[in-house]
Amino acid sequence: MQKKERTLLLVFLFGILLAGSVYLYGGKEDLQAARGVVLEQESAQPAAPKGKIKVHVKGAVNTPGVYQLPSDSRVIDAIEAAGGSKTGADLDAVNLAQALEDGGQVTVPAQQTEAEAKQTLQAQEAERAGKINLNTATLDQLDTLPGIGTIRAQAILDHRQSHGRFFGVDDLQEVSGLTVKLIDQFRDKVYVE
Repeated sequence: MQKKERTLLLVFLFGILLAGSVYLYGGKEDLQAARGVVLEQESAQPAAPKGKIKVHVKGAVNTPGVYQLPSDSRVIDAIEAAGGSKTGADLDAVNLAQALEDGGQVTVPAQQTEAEAKQTLQAQEAERAGKINLNTATLDQLDTLPGIGTIRAQAILDHRQSHGRFFGVDDLQEVSGLTVKLIDQFRDKVYVE
């Protein structure tokens, strides 16, 4: 009878394990299904419908605001949706072919008047008066900067020749022998254009 009892005990334990598994894992499908409904409800109300994006158009356009456009839209499409550009808009300053992204912003600047352009140019020239352009400077011009000397001036020219133009005064840190402390000594005497 011991063999019969063992068999019964094994069947009983197997039944408990099976019932426990159904209890533990069987209810999760219902829970996941319920979660799926919640997720479907949340995703059923996106910021923009599928295939659509929303972009903010501002600046020199006739009707600035937020517009819903097809997801493959370009900047020109956003400007057209905003009623087109105003007279005097500087469309050359905007990449009209750039693809848009949901939540993006398009700013159309106004053209400067001739007087404003002249004033800006004069201000830039006044700021640069007496300064050395690092992208056009000669060895003799660079040699006049405090702490530079002929060897460092040549290093600047060599770096410019091998790496191309400077985009900012801080790019001089890439030149061998020039430290931030040294650059700060002549920072107000140079510019980059």
